[in-house]
Parts: sequence; structure tokens; C-alpha cells
Amino acid sequence: MTTFKINLNQIRWDSNHCEMLDALERGFKNFGIDYYLVGAVARDIWLQAINDIKPSRTTKDIDLGVLINDKGKFELLRAYLVENENFIPTHDNAFALLWNDRIIIDLMPFGAIEDFDGSVTVTGTGFTNIDVPAFKEIYLSGLPKIELEDKHQFKCCTLPGIVILKLLAWEDRPEIRQTDLIDICEILNHYFEINDNEIWENHSDLFTDEDVELIQVSATVLGREIKKIINTNQNIYTRLQKLIRFNIKDSINSRMIRIMTQYFENSIETNCVILENLLRGIQE
Repeated sequence: MTTFKINLNQIRWDSNHCEMLDALERGFKNFGIDYYLVGAVARDIWLQAINDIKPSRTTKDIDLGVLINDKGKFELLRAYLVENENFIPTHDNAFALLWNDRIIIDLMPFGAIEDFDGSVTVTGTGFTNIDVPAFKEIYLSGLPKIELEDKHQFKCCTLPGIVILKLLAWEDRPEIRQTDLIDICEILNHYFEINDNEIWENHSDLFTDEDVELIQVSATVLGREIKKIINTNQNIYTRLQKLIRFNIKDSINSRMIRIMTQYFENSIETNCVILENLLRGIQE
């Protein structure tokens, strides 16, 4: 499994974040829980820390996928972190904790704790139910490790995994998830630059058309990598295809296409082609 070494400055963290990781890791170790980093910080690691590409936006929130196979263990973990590691509970969200009054940590449990429909319900106050589609599939697909300051080591969601999660989040609440689409655009925009050697070596069939644009190639390759992750889950596989098809078909009214057009400063037609290539990769 690949390991990437990074430092605090590359993801705009400080020593306070290391203290937070120490505290979290003690909790995870105490209950034998594995986890991986998702969300915007995972995006920052791939773009800025590993590939020296400055992200267009920043966030202080930290999202972690937490593997929980025993009912009740999540509540025990949360109680331990509050009682022993100085995390502060939030009364409106049972999945969120606060560190030093300024960093929000979202713990998103997945695994055998999931209900038949892929949701997780825990005890607590406020928001106590969460949908975690594809978290398990991404975890099982094999994740690279990040070594931070030669001290902390943790798994990190891949770029295709990030795109899967953000597409599913967009499907659920498009009216409030604009930043997810911007993140997907940013990943697409830099995907060839990040993976050029692998693309030339393993996806040379996409260059038979002399007029093909690199972002179209990137979209197809990204789709192929997405398929590898979700191919075992027919529900998610179908959901993503339907989502992309719908936005291509209704491109004039598509909020997704509109955000892509604003980000890339191009045309509706061009972005339909990008989505068609993404869909092509997923379906191959």
C-alpha cells in the first residue's frame, strides 16, 4: 500500500491539530477502530500536499469515516473522547465533536452498524441519523496511507472516492451542496496533471481520437476508477449513472451543468461532453 509523507504546513494545520490527532488516535486504539480521512481535508492532501496544487477553497472541518461493526461502540467512542480527551459534544449533531472551540470533527460511522438501507442511527441529541453510501466500498477498495510529520499515520480517501461521495451528497441535497460540485470540478481540472503517467500507461486507448481533450480523457479515466470501487454495489452504481444521465438530458436546466460552466468558463455543450465521458468510464 502506498504511503505519502506530508507536513503540517502543506495542509495549513498547526501543532493543535497534532494534539487533536493524538487524542483521536488514543480513542480509536482503545476500541480497536479503524478510520480514514474524507472530505475537504482529503482533497487538500491530494491537491496541495502531494501535488502542490493550491485548492480554490479551504475549510477547518475534519471528516472521518469510522469503521464500526458493533452496535453501541460509536456511543462508547464518543463518550470516551468527551470524558477523557477534552472533546466537546454538540447538542444538535450526535456525529460531531468540537476541539478547542474551533475545529469541528465529523465522525461518520460505517460498516456492520449500517441498516439495510445504508443508514446509521445512533443515540444522542439532535441529528442522530446519517446516510453513509459507498463509505464501505471505498474503504474495501484499498486506501493509501498518509504519514504526517513522521508521527501520525492514517488512511485517506482517494480522489475517485472523494468524487463518489460528493456526487451522492449532491444528489441528496443539490440546493445546499454547491461546494461539492466545485470540488469535483477542481479534481477533474487537475486529474490528468496528477495522474498523467498512469493514464498514458494504462489508458492509451483514449488517445485514438486526435481531437480528444485532456479533460475528456480525465473524465473517462475517473469514471473507470469510480466503477472499480462501486461495481459491487448495484444500488450506488445505478444511482450515479441515473444522476449523470439526468443532468446530461436536462442540461439547460441542470444546476450541475450550470456550476460546471461557471467553474470552467465554457459552454453547456462542452460540459455535457465531459459528463458523457465520465458516464462512459463508469459504464465500461
